[in-house]
Amino acid sequence: MNIELIAIIALSVLMLVLFFLNFIRDQEVSRKLKIYERIIEDLNRENHSTAKKIENIFSQKHLEFDAIEIKLKAKVADEVQKSLAPLVESIKEIEDVMRDFQDEQIMRIDALEDGKKTVNFVAPNMVDSNEKLIISQYKKGKSEAMIAKDLRIGIGEVDLILKLANLK
Repeated sequence: MNIELIAIIALSVLMLVLFFLNFIRDQEVSRKLKIYERIIEDLNRENHSTAKKIENIFSQKHLEFDAIEIKLKAKVADEVQKSLAPLVESIKEIEDVMRDFQDEQIMRIDALEDGKKTVNFVAPNMVDSNEKLIISQYKKGKSEAMIAKDLRIGIGEVDLILKLANLK
């Protein structure tokens, strides 16, 4: 046999072995890919079912939270009502006291106005006597400030009376 023929046979056998190894390796890769595909599909199904379960749980929890929120609002409203009731009563009592105080002050003001009317009625005699006293004391040499201080009236009033009497 010829070396060339042996080389061609050896090369052909080598090619067949390589082809066979490549075929086996391709089969193995395909088998592994199919396994991965099944695993991925199973994981997707499991993920989908888990997402559905979570969604159901959240929707149930949401309903529970809504019910809890309604109960909580009602309880808070009751507590606020209970705590504000004494305050409202206190405010009403304060309003009553203030109304009574206002009525009392109005009566006092009315009484003072009535008293002022009587004082105003008596005042002209006092003004006449004040005028005479102011004039007499001024003629004695007292200053306007001293006269005002002695009679417990304003300096302006003393000055006006002296000007009306043509003494100044």
